[in-house]
Amino acid sequence: MTSKILVLGATGTVGGEVASLLARKGFAVRGATRDPVAAAARSAGAAEYVEFDLERPATFGAALAGVDRAFLIALPGDEHSDRVALPLIDAMKASGVRHVVNLTAMGTEMREDFALRKIELHLEASGLEFTHLRPNWFMQVIASGSVGTSIRATGTFMLPAAEARISYIDARDVSAVAAEALCGTGHAGRAYTLTGPTALDHHEVATVLSEVTGRPIRYVPLDEAQARTTLGQAGFPPEWVERLITFYRLIRAGLCAPVSPDVVAVLGRPPSGFRQFAVEHASAWA
Repeated sequence: MTSKILVLGATGTVGGEVASLLARKGFAVRGATRDPVAAAARSAGAAEYVEFDLERPATFGAALAGVDRAFLIALPGDEHSDRVALPLIDAMKASGVRHVVNLTAMGTEMREDFALRKIELHLEASGLEFTHLRPNWFMQVIASGSVGTSIRATGTFMLPAAEARISYIDARDVSAVAAEALCGTGHAGRAYTLTGPTALDHHEVATVLSEVTGRPIRYVPLDEAQARTTLGQAGFPPEWVERLITFYRLIRAGLCAPVSPDVVAVLGRPPSGFRQFAVEHASAWA
């Protein structure tokens, strides 16, 4: 194989696993990262790393040279990620990339004003082969960040989710779908909604965590005013707070509760359930 597969976010939760999966399948992988020296030092040598920064178009050329397929992650925490992703898509087309697997989010197709939707539409209009991956919230958010910290410290976690259900997905299943879409056949022009096998409310999440860890863990619903105060005290900037509040409105409206068959359709196996994830990550809440 002479062509390479470019993986953006190659040191991140999803991109790092995508790069590893592709390398194990024997594909030539180029990992895009701001610090290729550090990435190479941490890896097992299965991937080549190149300096890349979405904010610096001068880094696009070397990253895209000889690349046939690419995994695109466009600043998921940035409400205006389209400003950097659209020029990259144009550069991909100009450099000869054939197929782009694009990580967006569940429900993106319903929000025309959403930056991730603008990226989807630009990619669709580019003439490149594309596959959109639209995952639900990752199970990993329960084990990391402020939620994981709160559970470890107090045995409680607080979210403005009311009693709404979320079909959380293990990020590793998202990576597996991405790797298959990049190296398999029949995925061009497709959009996959990726969820776990069941939808749980957060009281049920707390019950699973309690059973797995052997310690009482409790979920406390917040209203929006309480959430603003709590998130502000946790150090989140105001624009992030409002963005999270907006997302949780969508959750409370039930938009993150559906369960999709797309993981099974792509991988030929069901996605991991939350209990399985909790058992494997029990030390995260110790």
